[in-house]
Amino acid sequence: MHTDNLTHSQATSNTSLLVQVMWIVLILSIAIGVGSYMLLMWGETVSQLLTATDKHFWYLSRASGVIAYALFWLAVVFGLLLSTRLGKHFNAARVFALHQYLSLIAVGFAAFHAGILLADNYLNLHIWQILVPFGFQTDRVGVALGQMGFWLLFICAFSFYIKKYIGQSVWRWLHFLTFTAYMLISIHVFMVGSDSRALPLLLFYASSQTLVFVLTSYRLLMMKQVK
Repeated sequence: MHTDNLTHSQATSNTSLLVQVMWIVLILSIAIGVGSYMLLMWGETVSQLLTATDKHFWYLSRASGVIAYALFWLAVVFGLLLSTRLGKHFNAARVFALHQYLSLIAVGFAAFHAGILLADNYLNLHIWQILVPFGFQTDRVGVALGQMGFWLLFICAFSFYIKKYIGQSVWRWLHFLTFTAYMLISIHVFMVGSDSRALPLLLFYASSQTLVFVLTSYRLLMMKQVK
């Protein structure tokens, strides 16, 4: 009987592993297909654009900013799924790991998004203008909101590593800064992001922020019911 259970457990484990591998292969296939299609359709145009302009660093900043926002949004969503118990159908440890590491990667892309502008000869920025809010020459308020949002995100992302020193209660309150960071960065995107006027990105920003608003409202409703 014990042998049968062990065999059944191994078979289930092997099936689960096979399903995961199939999902990975499917996702990679779709990504390769989409990437190949985009390369064939716009590769030559992008190549001509990069060789015909001196705004390489500006384009890199814009692209990394969109990626940083998307990663931060995913981190917020995973965090809300954990806090609202909507993610109970998923592996909680994996969701928490995604929540943690996506926020760290978002910090990296956000830092690159700002830091790469130091190499832009047109803007001619100094390091303090990148690090300190209201140091930017143009769009001072919009950029400052993004800078403050970045520092709050930085604090929240690295608070995981000081959690054992500050305690669970303090860490939870500190982690609430994530919502403020997300709000400031969302405003920054619409005030400063020139790409936000493009319809695909506009739809992405609107739908992603709507999802966060719905999940946050649901969490507040749950907290009110508990009280």
